[in-house]
Amino acid sequence: MQNEKNDLAATTGSSETGEEILQEYTKTYWQNSKFWLWVVLLLIIAGFALVYKKTVINTSITPAELRVAVEIFDISSQWKVNEKVDDEDFQGVILVPELSFRLRNVSKRNLSYVFLLGVFRFMDTGKVIGEGYRMALRRPLPPGGVSERVILNAGFGYRATSAAAFEKYKQDWRNSLCEVFAKSHNSGFVMLKTFYISRRIEGLDVEVKIR
Repeated sequence: MQNEKNDLAATTGSSETGEEILQEYTKTYWQNSKFWLWVVLLLIIAGFALVYKKTVINTSITPAELRVAVEIFDISSQWKVNEKVDDEDFQGVILVPELSFRLRNVSKRNLSYVFLLGVFRFMDTGKVIGEGYRMALRRPLPPGGVSERVILNAGFGYRATSAAAFEKYKQDWRNSLCEVFAKSHNSGFVMLKTFYISRRIEGLDVEVKIR
């Protein structure tokens, strides 16, 4: 008799477990926990895809596209005092070439994170004087938009006892230029333009001329 009761209990337990499993599979899809787990997973994947599209795909630009998208205007160049030196063997200033300009977005899309590199060289030998770096556009610049003034300078140049003294040594001055390169997101560097650097000295109403 006892064995019959045990068999009955085992049968009943097995039947209840089977019914629970059957109910799990016969639930409508909105009542199934596995369904909602997949929904959440798909939503997360869709969110990542949307972010990737906005931050990578929509902002990617080729070197050729970047070159024609950027217009440089309102250009000015000069030499300016970059550093005052007070060493035992030299007291004076260091004058460096400087190029400044503004950017206009002439494309049909926003431009952002445009990094500029200016390479300053002597025209006769091609020797590099120095390089200037600048993140020109952090915020998106819309089509037709104009940037704030961008300033690039070499960091190296001529030494003299004062800025005014440079005019006295004009025979030592050499023509120089600046090659402007740009990079945006994954475009890689592309050369935009080359500009001649005038011999005008900041703060002095004179432009050094070589005879």
